[in-house]
Amino acid sequence: MEPAQEGRPQVVGKVAAVLTALAREGAAGRRLLDLADETGLARPTVHRILRELAAAGFVEQRPGRRYGLGPALYLLGLGAPSPIRDHDAVRQVAQELAGRTGDTVYVAIRRLDGVHYLTRADGGYPIRAEIVEVGETVPLGVTYAGIALLAWHEPERVEAQVRANAALRRLMRFPVAGPEETLTSVRRQITQVREYGYCFDKDTVMPGVSGMAAPVPSAASDPYLAITLSGVNDRLPAARIRDLAPQLLEAAGELARYIA
Repeated sequence: MEPAQEGRPQVVGKVAAVLTALAREGAAGRRLLDLADETGLARPTVHRILRELAAAGFVEQRPGRRYGLGPALYLLGLGAPSPIRDHDAVRQVAQELAGRTGDTVYVAIRRLDGVHYLTRADGGYPIRAEIVEVGETVPLGVTYAGIALLAWHEPERVEAQVRANAALRRLMRFPVAGPEETLTSVRRQITQVREYGYCFDKDTVMPGVSGMAAPVPSAASDPYLAITLSGVNDRLPAARIRDLAPQLLEAAGELARYIA
């Protein structure tokens, strides 16, 4: 009995590693070879796990010999608790930052290959940068929050997402930018996130609007929540960004207290 009991956590750990690797890649899916490299598991082991998960509907095979999460996981997710433990506290953190800075603050959560906006807090400055609406979901990498969360993906995944966004922008109210121009901007901001913990740019999301965003640390996984500070370009010059960055990062750290 004891060897079998010791083996169970190992099996569960392997399955969890495969599912986590698939979830990190999103809709694009992963190849068997890539999954084996990322998880450190032998290819036959990964193949067996994928086959059994597919039979349960938790994994599906996609074109190009890639694997992705299956629809049965969606039903499981409906029964899972929210990773946000205190929504009122999250709104309060956003409002306090907006009150101190005078600008618009958003909090957004990762949802599949997009970011879903949970709350917006307006500061006292009369000209507001209302880029998105609360309850709206936009593709990952289109807004500053999405770029901040995209920083945890591999370069190939980032480029594929940005190029896909170029077509999606035509269906949205966001301006259409050239894929190469947008990719250059996103690359620069991802470097900022990795070096400084936040990103900043102007005119990326909408002409005349500047923004800065920081991912919220998570003890359970890669960051899935981000906080953004937005304003018209005149409100966020480079000198003020240096002053606001510590406040933004402090707010991100405060939000981490209320999530899993």
